[in-house]
Amino acid sequence: MVETMQEQNTDFAQLLTRFRQQRGLSQGQLAQATRLSRTYVYHLESGQRTNPSSQVVNNIVRALDLSHKERDQLYDAYTMLTGHFIEYEQPANGLLDLGELARLLVSNTSYPAHSLDKLWYLHAWNEASTTLFEVQEEMEEYGRRHLLMQLFDPNMRKRLQGWENLARRLVSDFQYNTRTITHLPEYKALWKHLRDLPEFRRIASSLYPRGRPEPSFVFQIQHSQLGRLTLRTATTVFSGVSSYSMVSYVPGDQQTLNIYRERGWQPE
Repeated sequence: MVETMQEQNTDFAQLLTRFRQQRGLSQGQLAQATRLSRTYVYHLESGQRTNPSSQVVNNIVRALDLSHKERDQLYDAYTMLTGHFIEYEQPANGLLDLGELARLLVSNTSYPAHSLDKLWYLHAWNEASTTLFEVQEEMEEYGRRHLLMQLFDPNMRKRLQGWENLARRLVSDFQYNTRTITHLPEYKALWKHLRDLPEFRRIASSLYPRGRPEPSFVFQIQHSQLGRLTLRTATTVFSGVSSYSMVSYVPGDQQTLNIYRERGWQPE
């Protein structure tokens, strides 16, 4: 009986250690991401902690960004270890793949819209959004494109009215929205890439931490055929899941509303 309990404990501890190491994280980095102590993480991986709460396990799942299969493995090991089941925060059955869900929601909105993943890579631009921002050729060339890379592109910059304020706003929002995933290797690689942009480096170094950003803001863009457009952002989080969100660009003044109606972008 003792041997069986040790084996069950080892299953959970080994899975946790393997998933952490696969993502290139130290025990201290995982502790920081989950707001646990490093000693607590060490005790989990060494088998000295045999009664973690379901909330702790779910925090680990989110911090490591586990796939559904990996999450189920860890949940099963947790049940064997503690005798308790974890209620899924999202039922696996019936859920679309998040990328598929993002594409579906974007393609079915009338407003110009695109989806962002948690690192702010652009996915699934609808036709209205590529027309609005005149990025058809860029999307064909680059495919997946980072929102801040797009913002700091010289061709886009010269078309955005008040670019400096907009850039400061978006860089600050990006830092706030990604504050809990700065330990991930893909974030570190992206940040290094962004820091290679002199203007990004200048703006990022001059910003001070602030609280939660306002959910919507207004900016203007100069379109080669439609003239100056005033746009307001509207962000939708998919089913409470932070992995993807949809950004829509709605009219910010009457003139832009009239243009939207002429283009067929205004929902009835």
